[in-house]
Amino acid sequence: MSRIRTFILVFLFWTLVGMISKGAFLLVYHSLFTDVSLSDHLLVFLYGLRLDIAIAGYLTAIPGLLLIVTLWTTKRFVQWIWNGYFIFAAFLSSLAYIANLGLYGYWGFPLDDTPLLYVKTSPADAMASLVWWQLTIVPLLILLFAFMIYKGGAYLFPKEKSGVRGKKFIESVLLVLLTAFLLLPIRGGVGTGTNHVGSVYFSTNNRLNHAAVNPIFSFVEAVVHQEEIGTKYRFMAADEADALFKELTYTTLRQDTTQTLHQPNVILIVLESFSDSIMRVKGVTPNLLRLKEEGLYFTNFYANSFRTDRALVSIHSGLPGQPSMSVIDMPHKSTSLPSIAQHLAKNGYQTTFYYGGDINYCNMRSYFMGTGFQQIVCDADFPIKLHTSKWGVADGPVYERMLADIKADTSGKPFFRSIMTESSHEPFDVPNYQKIKDNAVLNAFSYADDCLGRFVNELRKLPCWKNTLIAIVPDHLGAYPDNAYHYLLWRYKTPFILLGDAIPEGVQCNTVGSQIDIPATLFGLLGIDHSEFTYSKDLFDTKAPHFAFFTFPDAMGMVTDSSSVIYDNTSNKVSLTSGPDTDRLVKKAQAYLQKLYDDLDKR
Repeated sequence: MSRIRTFILVFLFWTLVGMISKGAFLLVYHSLFTDVSLSDHLLVFLYGLRLDIAIAGYLTAIPGLLLIVTLWTTKRFVQWIWNGYFIFAAFLSSLAYIANLGLYGYWGFPLDDTPLLYVKTSPADAMASLVWWQLTIVPLLILLFAFMIYKGGAYLFPKEKSGVRGKKFIESVLLVLLTAFLLLPIRGGVGTGTNHVGSVYFSTNNRLNHAAVNPIFSFVEAVVHQEEIGTKYRFMAADEADALFKELTYTTLRQDTTQTLHQPNVILIVLESFSDSIMRVKGVTPNLLRLKEEGLYFTNFYANSFRTDRALVSIHSGLPGQPSMSVIDMPHKSTSLPSIAQHLAKNGYQTTFYYGGDINYCNMRSYFMGTGFQQIVCDADFPIKLHTSKWGVADGPVYERMLADIKADTSGKPFFRSIMTESSHEPFDVPNYQKIKDNAVLNAFSYADDCLGRFVNELRKLPCWKNTLIAIVPDHLGAYPDNAYHYLLWRYKTPFILLGDAIPEGVQCNTVGSQIDIPATLFGLLGIDHSEFTYSKDLFDTKAPHFAFFTFPDAMGMVTDSSSVIYDNTSNKVSLTSGPDTDRLVKKAQAYLQKLYDDLDKR
C-alpha cells in the first residue's frame, strides 16, 4: 500500500506549503501584529487550515491519478509527467505566495485578480512601479521557493515497484476513492456552506483574517467571480448621474433630539423570507401582527433585494442590493463597508451575531467579522442533536441561546445583538411543530412567528427590557405565495417594526423607505453620526428624500410616495409605472444603480 502512503504524503505536503506561507507572512509583516497575542497567531494557522487543505485537495488530484498509473506500468514517462506537474505547480504556487507577500504591504488585502488587471491594461506601468532590487530579489525568491517545492514533490514519487495483480487492483480502487474524496476538502465539507475566502475569517482584526487566507485560493476565487464592475450599468454621463444621485442622498444627523435614546441595547431580528403578504394569511403570523400593534410599524417599507446575501448587507451596512453580483462574495470590498455593528462598537457596545446555520455560507463570516461583530454564534456552537434541519439549528434554540447570553451578561455595557433566522427557508422543515398540517410552507412560517413571539415575551420579563430597542425586519421578498411574479411592487413590501419601552405603542409611520434606511434611522434615534452611510436615510427626518430602491436579477425598481417604476436592464424597457413623472423616476433609478457600481468598483 505504498501508493496510499504517497497519496497522503502529497496531500500533507501541499498543506504544509500553505502553512509555511502563513508563517512567512506573519514574519514579514510582524510590525503589523505587535499588539496581537500568541494565541491569535496560532489561530491564523488553525482557521487558515481550511483553505490550505482545500488547495492541497486541488493540487493532489493529478498526483492521485498518476499514482494509479504507476501501479500498472513502470515506464519512465510517468515520472516525467510527475516531475513536469510539480515544476508547473511549484512555480505557480511560489508565484502566488511570494506575490501575496510583496503586494500586501501596498494593497492591504490578500492576493486577488488585481495584478491581472494591471498587467492586462498597463504592463509597462505595472513594471515601472518596481524598484531595481524588487526586480532582482522577487524573481529569485520565486525561483528558490519553487525549486524547494519541486524537490519535495519529486522526492515523493514512488520508488517501489507495484505488487501482485490482486493487490494492484485493490490499491487502484482505494486510490480512486481517495482522489474522489478530495472533493470534501475542496468543497469545505458536506454542509450547506462551501469554501470561500471568508471561511477563514475569525477576528475583528482584518489583518489577522488576511494572514489566514490562502493566496492561491483567493486569487482563483477572484478570477472565477471576476466582473467588470465599473463598466456595468452605464446609463448616462457621470456628471448627470452625480447630480441625480445628490438628490437621492442625505446623511446629516437629524437635529430634533426629542426622540433620541441614550445608549439602549439594540436587538436586530432578521426574519428569513417573511413579507407583507405572509402577514395577510389568516392564522399564520399572530405574533408579528400583535407586535406591530405594540410598537412602531412602518407601513410603506420595502426589501432591497431577492436573496439573503444581498439583504444582510443592505440591512447592516445600508448598501443597496445589486442585480448582477453580491458584494458579500468579495471580502476585500464587503469589509470596507460601514456597518451598524462597527459604529456601535466604537460607541462602547458589545456586538454579537447569531445564526443557526453555517456561517461560512455566502461568505457571511468574512462580512460580519470584518465589519464589527466581536462574536459570532452559529451552528457549530450548538450540540449536534439540535441540528434538526438541512440549514442547521432551528429558530427556537437560537433565540434561547441569545436569551441565555443576555441573562448571563454582567458587563454593564450596552449590547448589539443581531439574529438571522432560518426556519422559514425551504425545505421548511421545523422540529415538533404541526399547527398548519396541510401546508409545510405556512407551518414553517407559523413556527418562526411562534419562536419570535416567545422570545419577545421572555425578553419583556428581564430588567434590560426598559432600555432595549428591538428592530424586526425580513431579509428579502417573501417565499409566499409560490411562483409570484417579480415585476409587481407588492412582492417587495415587508414589515419593519420597532419595539421597546421608549417606543410608542400602536403608532404607524407612513414614510416610504427600505432596508438600507435602517442604519440611519437607528443612529438618528441614538444620536449617532451616520454620515458614512451614503445610501441610508433617517425615516424620521423630514429633510431627507424618502424612497425605496430594490433590485432583482438584472432589473430594478424605485418607489416614492407618489410614483413607482420597475425597469428591466436586459431589455432596457420599463415594466411597470404608476403615478406622475415616471420618466424622471426611471432616470433617478438608473443614476442610483450607476453610482452604486461606481462605488463598489472603487472599493
